[in-house]
Amino acid sequence: MEFIKYNSKKEFLRDNLQILLKEEARNEVMIGITLEHSDKKVKKWFMGRIEDNKKVEAIFLVDNDKEGLLIYVPDGQIKTEVAEFLVSNIIKNDVNLEEVLTTKENAKKIAKIYAKKSQKKMLESEYKYIFKFNKFKEKYLLDTGEKIEKIEAEIEMGTLKEMIREMYLYTYNGKECSDEEARKIVKIFIKKGLYVLRNKENEIVSQAVTVRKQVNGCAIGGVITLDKYKGNGYAKRCVYVLCEELLKQGYKFVVLHVSPSNESAISVYKKIGFIQIDETEKIKFL
Repeated sequence: MEFIKYNSKKEFLRDNLQILLKEEARNEVMIGITLEHSDKKVKKWFMGRIEDNKKVEAIFLVDNDKEGLLIYVPDGQIKTEVAEFLVSNIIKNDVNLEEVLTTKENAKKIAKIYAKKSQKKMLESEYKYIFKFNKFKEKYLLDTGEKIEKIEAEIEMGTLKEMIREMYLYTYNGKECSDEEARKIVKIFIKKGLYVLRNKENEIVSQAVTVRKQVNGCAIGGVITLDKYKGNGYAKRCVYVLCEELLKQGYKFVVLHVSPSNESAISVYKKIGFIQIDETEKIKFL
């Protein structure tokens, strides 16, 4: 087997982008973060691929912000010998993994090998479904007086921060978000593309964010409706109208990640036209 390491974003994309695009929705995190970050930033990442007799067995990167491993295996399931070879080269290059995020089966195999070789302990796992949308199943148009608005500046920060704090509670099992952290996340969302739904009273009641843009698709996230407004279908209409807008902009598909336990959100997404295409697992190390 051959281990190929890349020293620039240009080299990594030149050799691997067309392969990743064959399953673009599944690879949207790897594609999205590589495209959105500068050459200077990506150069600090650990990027490479593994070949066996010129056949690509795995494409991967380690983002130095989170020290997290992302990996794509064209054949679907990674071979044990390929996982062993990958982990050995990660350790050999003094890369300290904090987490691994990939398909459920591959995450477990790689994490077990890395934990054994690095003497690290595997911590909690986080599962997510990947949902893809490219065709509407049902229509969910805005009610009279409602509108979708893209937030371009730091306005109504109190409401936006409240939205983030509630999102935090659901996402991190009751963990609270400080005011400073909430403001920071709102700023990031505005930069990425923060869309809110206003009700007929002009109150912000729900939101969704364009978190990553690929070549042909766009990933959305940060979907939340304030607790006091739940039960009115706001999130459903917010996501529907945003997806409609993204298709008009020329994107061929929309993708999002959702926890298997979030049954209400899954029901909403399926009604709109999203279908599950994969399940990922994030495993952290101590």
